[in-house]
Amino acid sequence: MGKKVLMIYNLNGKDSERIKLNRVLFQYKTQSHKGKYETISKGVLKEYEKPVRSVVIFDKTFLNKVKKIMAETKIIYKIYEITDEIQ
Repeated sequence: MGKKVLMIYNLNGKDSERIKLNRVLFQYKTQSHKGKYETISKGVLKEYEKPVRSVVIFDKTFLNKVKKIMAETKIIYKIYEITDEIQ
């Protein structure tokens, strides 16, 4: 199991910023003509967990890309490294 990172971010109710961030970080689907045409756009994070709102857990390999995106969007965030799994 690779090292994991936990990121907590705060958007303070800015819906347009939330949508922009979600489209860059995660995969999303757009449809046109009542679902006849469908496009799937790929985000930066291939595998991630989203346990609650404004929290994302992902592999440490994507850390530099995510930091760059967060710096560009000027969103307040904190990143923590998950060291061990408790059983």
